[in-house]
Amino acid sequence: VILPELTDGALLASTGIESIERQTKGPARFSDASLIKTLEELGIGRPSTYAPTLSTLEDRGYTIRDDEKRLSPTEVGEKVNELLVEHFPRVVDIDFTRTMEEQLDEIAEGKKEWRPVLAEFYEPFAKNLKEKYETVAKEDMTEPVGRDCPKCGKPLILRHGRFGRFIACSGMALNTSSAAA
Repeated sequence: VILPELTDGALLASTGIESIERQTKGPARFSDASLIKTLEELGIGRPSTYAPTLSTLEDRGYTIRDDEKRLSPTEVGEKVNELLVEHFPRVVDIDFTRTMEEQLDEIAEGKKEWRPVLAEFYEPFAKNLKEKYETVAKEDMTEPVGRDCPKCGKPLILRHGRFGRFIACSGMALNTSSAAA
């Protein structure tokens, strides 16, 4: 179809206007099976590592499951991901992970020596890690509770610990053995 020639200021006739209302959807979430399938497609991990990987994501509080058993990132999981992507991009890169998996397989098959492979990874990683310990500020993820400590009167706060969120006194040193909130 050849379009008619248009000139500046020419009036155009409308052939119709259609208004469609659409709801945006959040990102699709992984189920255990879809995450494992994606890892397999990317060449990351092996069957013996999939269950521990899923357990670690949940045990450390990086993900939670919704009613449909799909994994959703927690606030802590999102913060950890942001930190890793920003400060350790090489380590979280899919190509790096796939290549490391292949090299480890070659070591297991006796085709490569393990020391040079690990040295090639670990020496720059250790240097970067040391630098990041000194330069990256630890983010304060505490939240006020709105009540005062019954013992000392200082504000109570919500902290994130290994076993989830818990209430703590802002005047006390971090103690993850406090009761869960």
